Amino acid sequence: MMKSILLIFTLFIASFMVATAQADHHGVHHHGPSGGVLVSLEGASRYVELVVRDGQVVTARLLDQEQKPLKSSLEFLTLTFTEPDGEKEDYKIEANDENGERIFQRNSAHVVHHIVRDPIVVSLQENGKTYSSKEFSFPHGPHGGELVPLGKDSLIAEFCVDGDVVAIHVLNGQKRSTEVKAEEITLTFTEPDGEVEDYQIPMHKNSGKGTTFQQEDDHIVKHIKRDPIIVTLVEQGVSHSSDTFRYQK
Repeated sequence: MMKSILLIFTLFIASFMVATAQADHHGVHHHGPSGGVLVSLEGASRYVELVVRDGQVVTARLLDQEQKPLKSSLEFLTLTFTEPDGEKEDYKIEANDENGERIFQRNSAHVVHHIVRDPIVVSLQENGKTYSSKEFSFPHGPHGGELVPLGKDSLIAEFCVDGDVVAIHVLNGQKRSTEVKAEEITLTFTEPDGEVEDYQIPMHKNSGKGTTFQQEDDHIVKHIKRDPIIVTLVEQGVSHSSDTFRYQK
């Protein structure tokens, strides 16, 4: 009897965890073919891949179930945001032809800020019907990178790796680029043999749009893709450190 109760309880917990995982994902997959977020549209056997770059460019592509580009005559798709005060706001992303592929693109830092801050619904209209995603939160930063909180001081490191170049953008609690007074940021790696190694990434840019640390080094990129990482930023004698994490891209 006790074994039966334990089995039923175990099955219930497992079912609950699966249901919770499914509810959390809402048809969203974090890695599309262009490094963006794949969003499924209810009632349509297709994905929209949403990508942001450089803090101001948003690009969307229509993909089939095999994540290959779909031909389309659509003129635009719509992003609907729920702002912190609960107000809904729509933005159209218009279509363009690029290298023989029809993509949806808009250059707007304002729209990118909505994407990284607010819950989103993606929708399109075709043949008199509207196809929409479930509401989801965009998991990346305004430059398309992975977000890593730096302690409890509302600073965020946004990790971007492109080939042999690593760029780390500093963001505030609103996920906007922010300036810090530091000449370098430190990456601490734990290698497979347990050895700990530090690398300093120098400041690349400190303008009105915020501070970026950047370096081209294939050895550092290899560490980033392989080893657990801690990021540390020291500003005016105050240390801001992340928890240990693994780069996901």
